[in-house]
Amino acid sequence: MEIVYFNGKFKPKEEIKVSPDDRGFLLADGIYEVVRWYEGFFYDMSSHHIRLKRSMRELRINWAESDLFPSIAHDLIKHNNLLNQSSLVYFQVTRGVAKRTHHFPSPEVSPTVYACAWGFIPDNASTEPGIKVMLKEDIRWARCDIKSVALLANTICFQEAYENGLKECIFVRNGFITEGTRSNIFFVMDGTLYTHPESNWVLSGVTRKNVLRITQESGINVREEALEEKRLRFAQEAFITNSSAEITPVIDVGGNIIGEGVPGRVTRLLIDKFNAEISALKTKNLPNPGT
Repeated sequence: MEIVYFNGKFKPKEEIKVSPDDRGFLLADGIYEVVRWYEGFFYDMSSHHIRLKRSMRELRINWAESDLFPSIAHDLIKHNNLLNQSSLVYFQVTRGVAKRTHHFPSPEVSPTVYACAWGFIPDNASTEPGIKVMLKEDIRWARCDIKSVALLANTICFQEAYENGLKECIFVRNGFITEGTRSNIFFVMDGTLYTHPESNWVLSGVTRKNVLRITQESGINVREEALEEKRLRFAQEAFITNSSAEITPVIDVGGNIIGEGVPGRVTRLLIDKFNAEISALKTKNLPNPGT
């Protein structure tokens, strides 16, 4: 039986009922967060927590118990017997239930808070040789920095990539590459790592943040600078990042073969460094047999 969290209580999923007047349902008026559980710990939970609260703040959604996010996520892992399994926790907060209007409810209503967890088997083996992605004009709204549930543009574009046997759709805005439908993208040129700077055009990915840290710790130059689409032919390496797939090499972007068509040295180094960090955290978080 799957246990979920809904408005302050843990319940069987089949018992949950969401009002048809919920603004998340009617207007996509809400935010979400996804955090990965590594068989003993959440990776960089603090950054996910900070981003969750920032997204709510940007949309002026007030959830008084937002500091409970980490403990609720951990309780979901326990309730669903996922302590020893790779898992994801999905967390969503909408403005709440109110008559459908374009203005916010007045007086303010309580937000609707929903969270669930599920186990998954990472498929890094199939993507290790590198993936192919498509390019498409960025049709999303101008606040991509908010982790909003309004993902229709993302899903339409990802579906197009999926139907063409591609693993991701990468957006281009005004000639510059921004990010993917569900990932940040990086390029390597002459030993320097490039990625779009934080702005309203991209989501500040938690894996992105940690990859930049690991890159700098490895002595590799980093430039948070948007890459022009016309400069793709100069890229020697590329990869995407997100919480579920970590670091995924990219060998073809919109028909442009990247480098020699195989994952490059910097990409492989960063994957090794990231995996080593995860392994060290797993060792650190092993249960104490004496307790």
